[in-house]
Amino acid sequence: MPDPLQPNATREKDLASLRDRKFDMLVIGGGITGSGVARDAALRGLSVALVEKDDFASGTSSKSSKLIHGGLRYLEHAQFRLVFEGTNERALLMRLAPHLVKPLPFLLPAYRESRPGLIKLDVGLWIYDALCGFSSFKLHKSYRGRKILELEPGLRDTELKGGIVYYDCLTDDARLTLENALDARSLGAVAVNRVRVRGLTKDGTGRVTGAEVEDVDSSVAGAPFAIRAKVVVNASGAWTDQVRAWNGAKPILKPTKGVHLVVDAARLPLHHAIMMLARRDHRVMFSIPWGDRTVIGTTDTFFDGNPDKVVATRDDAEYLLETANHYFPAAKLTRADVLSSWAGLRPLVQFAAGDVDASDISREHYVLDEPGFVTIAGGKLTTYRRIAAEVVDAAGQQLGRVPASTTAERSLPGADGIAGEEELSDVAELLQKKGVPARAARHLADTYGVRAQVMAPRIVGDASAMAPLDPELAYVAGEVDEAVDQELARSVTDVLCRRIPLILRSRDQGLAAAPVVAERMAKKLDWSQARVHEELDRYGATAAEARQLRD
Repeated sequence: MPDPLQPNATREKDLASLRDRKFDMLVIGGGITGSGVARDAALRGLSVALVEKDDFASGTSSKSSKLIHGGLRYLEHAQFRLVFEGTNERALLMRLAPHLVKPLPFLLPAYRESRPGLIKLDVGLWIYDALCGFSSFKLHKSYRGRKILELEPGLRDTELKGGIVYYDCLTDDARLTLENALDARSLGAVAVNRVRVRGLTKDGTGRVTGAEVEDVDSSVAGAPFAIRAKVVVNASGAWTDQVRAWNGAKPILKPTKGVHLVVDAARLPLHHAIMMLARRDHRVMFSIPWGDRTVIGTTDTFFDGNPDKVVATRDDAEYLLETANHYFPAAKLTRADVLSSWAGLRPLVQFAAGDVDASDISREHYVLDEPGFVTIAGGKLTTYRRIAAEVVDAAGQQLGRVPASTTAERSLPGADGIAGEEELSDVAELLQKKGVPARAARHLADTYGVRAQVMAPRIVGDASAMAPLDPELAYVAGEVDEAVDQELARSVTDVLCRRIPLILRSRDQGLAAAPVVAERMAKKLDWSQARVHEELDRYGATAAEARQLRD
C-alpha cells in the first residue's frame, strides 16, 4: 500500500519501477476489468504493471447502473449461460465483498398490457433462481392484484394486476474497482494512475513487447518512457479500438451510451428497485433507491463520438423522466428535479455487419489473442472476476504454464473477516466506541469495511477530520486524507467523483466542499495555491456537466 506520509515519493518509486523493470504483464486500463486482471495475475505470482490514463474507474466503471445482477432480461432471449454466470458471480461477490455488494429487492410490476404476463414472469423468476442454485439472498415472491401497492404505494394503480419481488445487488462500482487495484498493489503489482499510453512497442518480428507511456500528473509529470513486458493486456474498455489500432487492428466496438439521473428520494421515495419498460421503445430500465437519493436509468443508444466526451442530453433526460412519471404519476418529475446525472459507454462488440437495435448488441465478452498482445472487449461489471481469470489464462498461454486463478477464494481488502451485515454492524459499533458519531461510523463501515478500523484513530484525533463534508450526507473530511494516503487520489476530481462521490449525491455537486478537499490535498501533495485554484476550476467544470440538465 502507499506510504501514508509520502504519496508523492511513493508515486516516484512506482514510476521508477515502471521504467526500470521488465514485467510479465502490462495491463492498459484501470477500470474494473483491468484492475481485476492485474489482481488475478498478481495473485498467481506474475509481475504486473497496471497503468490508467486518468483515474481508476474514471471511465465506464464508475458510470454503470451500480448493480450486480444476473441479467433477468437475458432469459427472454434464452441466454441461459449469461444468466448462469451472472447469478453465480453475484453470489460470489456477496461473499468476497459484502461491504460493497449488498442485496437489493427488485419489484417487477405487472399491468394489463404487460408482456409477458404475471404467470410467465413467475416461471421466468423460478428459472432465474434455479440458475444460481437457489443461492439468491431470498427467493422471489409473487403478489396478486393491488397487494403490490402495499409494498410500493406510489406505483400507478390503473390496470395493475400484481407483481413479483426478487433480489439482485447494489454496489459502489468505483470502490469495487479501486479495491481490486489496491489488492493488486498489496500483492506486488505496480498500479499507477495518470500514466497515458502513447503507443505499443514491438520487436523485429512484430511481437508486442510493451508500451511507450507518459506521466500526465501535473505534480510530477516527466518525459515519455517505455514499459517492457512479456505480454500486454488491452483492457481499455471504450478506448479498446484506439489501443488496437496501434497494432494495426480494425475496430470491433459498437459502443452504446447509458445515462442515469439522480433525484431526491423525497421526490421519488422507493422501498424497492422498480423494473420499468420505457414508454418509447419498451426496453428495460430501473428506478433504484440509493440512500437519500433515487437513481433513474438507463438509456441505451449508439454512440460514435469521442469516448472522453460523453454527457447526458435533454432528450436522454426526457426519455427517462417520462417513463418514471408513467409508473409514478404523482411524482410529476421534471428536469428541475434532477440533482445530478452521469453518462457512460458500454464497450460492446459487434463483429457482424448490418443494422441492429442498441439493446440487441450482445453483452458477451471476447478475448482476442495476438503475439505479445491480448485484448479483452465487452463484458459486464457483474462478471468482471470471471472475465479477468479468462484473460490471465489466455496471457498464460504465451507466458508458459501459470497457476490457476484463486480470486474466487480471496476477499477484497475491506472484507477480510466480514461475512455480512452482522459483522459490518460490529465494525460500526467499534468505531462508535472509539468516538466516531453513529451516522459516520455506519457510513465508514459500509464504505471501507474493516479498513475503517485503521482510519478511525486518525479521524477521531483530528476535529477537522471529523467535520462533515456535506451537512445532509455522512461523508467526513478525514476520508480525503484516506483517499490521498491510501487510495491513490491525485486530484479534487478523483476524490469528489469516485472516492467521495458528492458530485452525484450532494445538492450542489460538492462545490461547497471542494475548497476544503483541495486544501487538505494540498498539504499532502505539496500543491501551490495556483495548483489549488486550477484544481477547483477543473472540478467546477466537471460539476457543471453533472448538473447541466437542471441548469
